[in-house]
Amino acid sequence: MSKIRDKARTPAILAVALLPLLAAFRTGPRVEQKGLKPPSELALLMREMTAFTDSTRLRLERGDELLPYPAGFTAMHTATPTDGKLDIDRAAFDAFADHYLVQLKALYDAPAADRLSTFNATVQGCANCHTVACPGPLVRIKKLYVPLAPDLTK
Repeated sequence: MSKIRDKARTPAILAVALLPLLAAFRTGPRVEQKGLKPPSELALLMREMTAFTDSTRLRLERGDELLPYPAGFTAMHTATPTDGKLDIDRAAFDAFADHYLVQLKALYDAPAADRLSTFNATVQGCANCHTVACPGPLVRIKKLYVPLAPDLTK
């Protein structure tokens, strides 16, 4: 008889043990964590740029056409940074932003055979700026490069 009682108890014990875990996955309104600020305009734009770059990398690796030119990226010059300030001089930031935009245009102007290296130069523009200011995203940026095939003709 104790085996029957133990078999009946097991689901009840599991239910009680799993209840806190199930409560953690509840759906409903999320409670905002105190101390976290909403992302700035510049941070949101950089996230959009990252998503675009990642998508472009995948398209280039597959040999697909580029998406339409992202003209909205010029807003880098006017988007409000986190805490309303930049970690570098505004003139230096604008120079990095201009360089990125020139590289982005070069990507769209490049012949298909040169797009991978031009794309990597565009990603390098991101890395150059983030090396000087806001280095946190560098880990993510380094994953955006397209591996280039070695030149076997040498």
